[in-house]
Amino acid sequence: MTDRFEEALRLFGNSLGLPLHIDKNGACAILVKGVTIQLQPDSSYEKLIVGCKIIEINPGKFRENVLREALKANALNDPRVGIFAYIGQINTLFLFQEYPFDLLTTGERIASLLSPFIKTCSEWKQAIQHGQVSPSFEGKPLGFR
Repeated sequence: MTDRFEEALRLFGNSLGLPLHIDKNGACAILVKGVTIQLQPDSSYEKLIVGCKIIEINPGKFRENVLREALKANALNDPRVGIFAYIGQINTLFLFQEYPFDLLTTGERIASLLSPFIKTCSEWKQAIQHGQVSPSFEGKPLGFR
């Protein structure tokens, strides 16, 4: 029952000018703006789950500070582009979000929903790579916007 997922991939792929396909794991991964975004249906095939392993962060005070900022971002009011998580087995900051397939009616609609998600992943990755605990906007960390 991957019809809705396949259709969403087809629509999104058309808007990007790329053919998108389901892999052997029942998902689709795309590399955009230096981050890999994984798309897959939830178990009921009612929602599209979008996830990104943003970056590995070594143990220490810097990681604690990054995770504190990620928690602050999780506490922001909706609409949020995603929810941060931490995958301890691989020391990786992760962002995920779910979108009901009923909202994903056109490729442009899918792209408009995924664009802020992709931008957020890319900004967090770049900030951490440059030694910042989160991206800053107007001189304030993300959690304080």
